[in-house]
Amino acid sequence: MAAAEITFDPTLPVIEAGAGARMAVSAAALAAFLVTAAAVVEALSFWSRASMLTQLREAIDAMPDGLAFYDSHDRLVIWNARYAEINPEISEILKQGATFREIVQIGIDKGHYPEAEGREAEWLEERLTARARLSCAMEQKTSDDRWLKVQDRRTADGGVVTLVNDITDLKRDAETLAAARDAAEAANRAKSEFLANMSHEIRTPLNGVIGVAQALSGTPMNDRQQEMLELIRSSGVTLQHLLSDILDLARVESGRLELRPEPFDLLKAVNEAAQLYSAQAEEKGLRFFVDAPEDTHVWIDGDVVRLKQILTNLVSNAVKFTSQGFVSLSISRGQDADGGPVFRFMVEDTGIGFDSAARARLFSRFEQADGAITRRFGGTGLGLAICRELAAMMDGGLDCESEPDGGSTFILTVPLREVAAPVQQTAAVAVSDETAKDRPLRVLLADDHPTNRKVVELILSQIDVDLVITEDGAQALAAFRDGAFDVVLMDMQMPVMDGLTATREIRLHEAAMGAARTPVVMLTANALPEHVTATREAGADHHLSKPFGAEALIDLVTTLGRSPARMEEAAA
Repeated sequence: MAAAEITFDPTLPVIEAGAGARMAVSAAALAAFLVTAAAVVEALSFWSRASMLTQLREAIDAMPDGLAFYDSHDRLVIWNARYAEINPEISEILKQGATFREIVQIGIDKGHYPEAEGREAEWLEERLTARARLSCAMEQKTSDDRWLKVQDRRTADGGVVTLVNDITDLKRDAETLAAARDAAEAANRAKSEFLANMSHEIRTPLNGVIGVAQALSGTPMNDRQQEMLELIRSSGVTLQHLLSDILDLARVESGRLELRPEPFDLLKAVNEAAQLYSAQAEEKGLRFFVDAPEDTHVWIDGDVVRLKQILTNLVSNAVKFTSQGFVSLSISRGQDADGGPVFRFMVEDTGIGFDSAARARLFSRFEQADGAITRRFGGTGLGLAICRELAAMMDGGLDCESEPDGGSTFILTVPLREVAAPVQQTAAVAVSDETAKDRPLRVLLADDHPTNRKVVELILSQIDVDLVITEDGAQALAAFRDGAFDVVLMDMQMPVMDGLTATREIRLHEAAMGAARTPVVMLTANALPEHVTATREAGADHHLSKPFGAEALIDLVTTLGRSPARMEEAAA
């Protein structure tokens, strides 16, 4: 059978029929084919888009945060399950086309927003105004004690994407941390107040111990009695240093320790710090010297009290831990890591030294090189820790180098600003009545504690004074109004009338009578900086903390009572 032949019109489109065969089709047939093909492509495209939308919807539903999309008219378009879960009070009415205003209004009507109570309409308008911005983030507390973080972000076509996070756990953790912080701060304040109170209570009897010992040292005694008295004196001084260290630590921890910069003579301050322990070094047979080059004989601006506190602590330790050889304190100029000018203080000794393990904990509180040192030499281990913190407050540093049985070197680096020496005021006032110099000083004492009164009486008995003793501020004020005094010694805490009030009343009395200003010295166990400030504000001229030395009290009374101005007044 002959193979069939297919004829075709060469003007018609040709479609391959397979196996090399070809056939001719009409334009209508081709058009129908193309329509069918386009429908298939569109169906495939729709399926692909639907698949992507389904995946996107599943991704949105899987989000841990609530999400909702509102169109440019603020109508709800889409939301996920978490959005409804976080907002259970509106979950039943969530539907496409619901406006944000309607949804929030339902929450208000159900009392879902405690902060809107009593000002519902105003609160709603504020919420919508905030939402109208390009971006808005707010924290919202709900009626069931939950916290929500709501973020609104505007899209390019004017729609709004709203994200809602449940931050209740974060809020509660923050509140717990805040409560713990407040409790810690309260405990720290209570500790500082306790230490301040204990300081006052300890200083009062300690003043009696040290004061009576000093007064007793001026009386005839045999060698055995002198030895016992020296033990009392040295023990009192040790307690005084310990008390000061504990108070400084409390002030550092509470942030109440402040530096008080003022111009001072650097060489004089260094020599004064060194001289406190030169006699002790000499008694141990140690060579003791201070090396201060000519370029360190300057005036600088800084806290001289705190600088001397660091230096005396370092020198004291060096003398304490050295049994033979030498102790030295040297000063030099240098530069810090940034090239800034600094002063470098070095305290060297040939004492017992320590290893690297001991060095690592040396500046920790209540630490010394080892327990054996604590037993052998005593001490709390507070001094170096406080010194390093003081150095840091001065924008400096404190470090050390040492080796066992090889001595130690402590290096204090402090950036101190050099200033010009102040002009000395030496104008003298002539005294017309020479007998005024020889008369007894009239001193008024106010103190409610019998031991302190006795201590002052014993100390001032060594000089020519006419001492009037009172037991509270009211008695002191009455005595002051009845007679003229050269110096007033006033305790701060007393019954009936405290020392601050009495001092203010004395100043008012002087102003009313047109009388000259009488020097007032606050003799008190209140030794914190705020107490010194209160002393100045009340009108006192000096603040002498208990326990005070006999020499310090005698010098102060003599200096104030026999000043040229006081002598001129007495002669008038």
